[in-house]
Amino acid sequence: MKRLSALVALAAAISPMAWAASLDLTISNVESADGQIRIAVFDSQEGWQGNAAVRTAVVDAEAGSVRVTLDGLQPGMLGIKLYHDADDDGDLDTGNFGIPSEPYGFSNDAPVRLGPPAWKQARFTLGEGASAHSITLR
Repeated sequence: MKRLSALVALAAAISPMAWAASLDLTISNVESADGQIRIAVFDSQEGWQGNAAVRTAVVDAEAGSVRVTLDGLQPGMLGIKLYHDADDDGDLDTGNFGIPSEPYGFSNDAPVRLGPPAWKQARFTLGEGASAHSITLR
């Protein structure tokens, strides 16, 4: 009986890891090594619209492209918003009419028309294990 209890406890501890996924994200068109790339990952339309990220990450910028691996994500639908915080002030700088003055991007390189893209344009399916995705800064 003790052996069965130990196996059940071990299975419970392992099962969340078995469902975890990792995402190798490549961010291209990075203009300079100044500042950082700030990344937000969303798992629902509500989170996307309300900026309620399930994961955030900050990585140093590098001219050209930046690669980052996000581990421990839940498989399913995800969307990503990111920007190059070139002046490293923690905010996405904007100019006239609220248009970003720092480079930004969305998963699926979703098109931008009068504001950020809709969830359905940016979402993608993250499978179990390792997956790759790329975003081009604009």
